[in-house]
Amino acid sequence: MKTQIEKLPKATMKLTVTVENSVVKEFYEKEVKRAVENTELQGFRKGTAPKDMVIEKVGNSKLYGDTINEVLQTHYPQALKEHKVVPVSNPKVEIKEFDIEKDLEFTAEFAVKPEVKIGDYRKALKDYYKEKTEKVKQDKLEKLKKGELDVEKEGHSHVHIGANEVIDVILKESQVEIADMLIEEETDRLMTKLLEQLETIKLPIDKYLKAQEKTADQIREDYVKIADNNIKAEFVLSHLVEVEKIDVSDEEIEEMISAAGDPVVAEQMQDPMQKLYIKTILQKNKLLNNLIEETQGPHDHNHTHEEHEGHEDHEDLDKEIEDEIEEKVEEDEEKQDKEEKDE
Repeated sequence: MKTQIEKLPKATMKLTVTVENSVVKEFYEKEVKRAVENTELQGFRKGTAPKDMVIEKVGNSKLYGDTINEVLQTHYPQALKEHKVVPVSNPKVEIKEFDIEKDLEFTAEFAVKPEVKIGDYRKALKDYYKEKTEKVKQDKLEKLKKGELDVEKEGHSHVHIGANEVIDVILKESQVEIADMLIEEETDRLMTKLLEQLETIKLPIDKYLKAQEKTADQIREDYVKIADNNIKAEFVLSHLVEVEKIDVSDEEIEEMISAAGDPVVAEQMQDPMQKLYIKTILQKNKLLNNLIEETQGPHDHNHTHEEHEGHEDHEDLDKEIEDEIEEKVEEDEEKQDKEEKDE
């Protein structure tokens, strides 16, 4: 087997593999043998029919197709191992020609983990939080002046940021090129999910498109943007999990499995690959929770010095609202006193 690897733009690789003709013929003979063992022909017991008759019945096109599949399933992983590359997508395989008397050459293009560059995301989060806090403060003061503020519910409320907001801020600080085939795969998955949901509620696709006032192509364009954002978020968060050295214990994983409630589902989650998937989810959740707490500070009374810094905006907001409320009360009292004197 001869192999050659080429680096393409957008975290994509192209692998060219040449398999010697003698090896291809060995695979072909194995397929013929399997066909003889499983084919029934009139006048012969199963597995005893002459090879030529079996080939004629089964057809060389099928035997060649099975041979190619076996060659690919064997030599593609070997070539990846040889070049020490790990795909993050299914390969796009191309075979220019197949001749049982020649070497078999195939190419496989696949996506790999992209390089992730991230700026000062902590500062960006602090700036975003400060801006949001100021906006909430101004909105509340405006509502107070109009007499629309519910003091009990809104007067002393803290400003919160959610996981999606954190992700959006981090993505704006990130540079990462995603392979087109990854975006295509994710878009196809989202579109399939949409069609399944429409089928579940018995809503024809044409009626859905009419309700959305969009064409099928426009819907797909929307999903392409969503897919691009989803994949970028996955790679960026995975990168930060490594940078921040976020880890979860076996106990945390087992706790999440137990929370499933369904014994059958819990049993399925004991699979090593499922546990690894659960671990990545917990790591990303822990990362986001840490960044949220670091940015806005926890809402208990056991704050460290740094956590108090995160609360300054809350305290300023509450103090200004309180001052405005007191000022308004004083104005109302003065107005009432004036009215009483005038009477």
